[in-house]
Amino acid sequence: MANPNPDPLRARQAKKAKRRGQLGTLEDARALLWKALQRAGVILDNEDDTLSLKAIHAVSQGAAAYARIIEVGEMEARLAALESAGEDTGPRLSDRGAA
Repeated sequence: MANPNPDPLRARQAKKAKRRGQLGTLEDARALLWKALQRAGVILDNEDDTLSLKAIHAVSQGAAAYARIIEVGEMEARLAALESAGEDTGPRLSDRGAA
């Protein structure tokens, strides 16, 4: 198959533009990670010891990543609440003028 865009610069730009539209959200990552954790949990009971050990490792790594995602989501919610509460307050220090 021939390269549709033989110019390397344009090819990189096209590849970058294609990736830009595919960014996921934090909620997408959380849901996908939860699904992976559930699948790894099912594999834990496997008769094959090697596969079980791999599943244990996957669960421990996935649980740590899941906890970070939850933490970031909570921080984003708190920040949004603080920002919205800050908009409703009265004058700010910079509004007082020179002392």
